[in-house]
Amino acid sequence: MKRLAVLLLACVGMQAGAASRDLYFVTQLFPPFITQDSSGKPDGALVVILQRACARLGWNCNVQIMVWKRALLTISQGGADGLVLAQDAPERRAVMELTKPVLTSSYGLYALSGNGLRYRQPSDLARRNVAVYGPSLSQTNCEKLVAGVAGVNMTVELDPETVLRKLSAGRYGAEAVAFSNDDVARYWIRQDTLSNVRQLAEVKQLAYLYGFTRSRLKPGMVEEFNRALDEMCKDGELSRLASSYGMRLASCR
Repeated sequence: MKRLAVLLLACVGMQAGAASRDLYFVTQLFPPFITQDSSGKPDGALVVILQRACARLGWNCNVQIMVWKRALLTISQGGADGLVLAQDAPERRAVMELTKPVLTSSYGLYALSGNGLRYRQPSDLARRNVAVYGPSLSQTNCEKLVAGVAGVNMTVELDPETVLRKLSAGRYGAEAVAFSNDDVARYWIRQDTLSNVRQLAEVKQLAYLYGFTRSRLKPGMVEEFNRALDEMCKDGELSRLASSYGMRLASCR
């Protein structure tokens, strides 16, 4: 009996060891979703939710912030276990398995306060300068919005803050429009006191989630992670974390 007990304990230990994982995630600095604390440590709703879900599973999940191009290249080359701040898009599904949605947001159009444009449909942007951050899914969605619209001149900047600052300074012209994530735009308008920039319209809803690199994925990992998210949803932790960062939680199921 003693020998059987020892064997059972050994099996339990092996299973626990198999469940424990060290995972490496990459992302970009993307306030207010991805930020850094005063010591430079990754912070923000998507980082904290990831780490809390991993903790429930006994996983050790580390996040590194880098330039977005490098983050996507790292994923495509199998150099990281996952991506923080993913959308359900063909570009992401090509190399990743995606989790269930976690936070919701939207894309919108922005203009100077004195701009008299009343946006109703994409053709209203004809012959205007349109600025957007890229390369990114923001750029992809902006290009889809203005596809076939006559005379649109698109400017692509390296980050959303630059887009909004230049818009505010009139660098694109008085009649120009910026395309941006709405939460990100609100953040930079407050942060940089861009009081002369206003939202024209919300043009598309979106959701953010996590991507697990397919080439490094172990069987059942995404299902385990989704179960952890479900538990956090049921006991209210997801709602508490999202609201503490001023984010909108995706529907819990």
